[in-house]
Amino acid sequence: MSNIRKYTTGLGAVAAITLISGCSMMQPAAPAAAPVAYNPPSPSLNEMPAVQVTWYHVSFDTGSRAIAVDQRQPVLDAAASLRANPALSATVIGRTDAVGSDAANMRLSQQRAGAVRDALIRQGSIDPSRIETRWTGERKPGQQLGDNTADGASRMVDIAVH
Repeated sequence: MSNIRKYTTGLGAVAAITLISGCSMMQPAAPAAAPVAYNPPSPSLNEMPAVQVTWYHVSFDTGSRAIAVDQRQPVLDAAASLRANPALSATVIGRTDAVGSDAANMRLSQQRAGAVRDALIRQGSIDPSRIETRWTGERKPGQQLGDNTADGASRMVDIAVH
């Protein structure tokens, strides 16, 4: 066997072993995120007399689920109201604008609602059973936004204390 052939065969064997060992070290692909279903608030919330519901609103940056420092006050106010009256409960409703896919927006609105729920629990020592969490993505009853419409009024979580 010529030296070139021996060298090529040896190099091929090393490459094959390296490839096989590299494959064994690969991590399995992360499972795709499960779809999040539309989860609107109960119609009875809108039927409550206005004097029985106090609304608080927490705005978010596009694509974000983090509560900005300047948006913490509504959470603190809602937590104080819940803490002051143990008979009250809250419905937290996450929403998004139309930027991005419906599936991504549904997930983001759920994450925003969860972030506000967690902040209420943390800030007010509120029993989680007193907080109902809902989300609607970019969907709003009776209103359609065009695709990829950045609407700051839609990037929020509404907190209804009732």
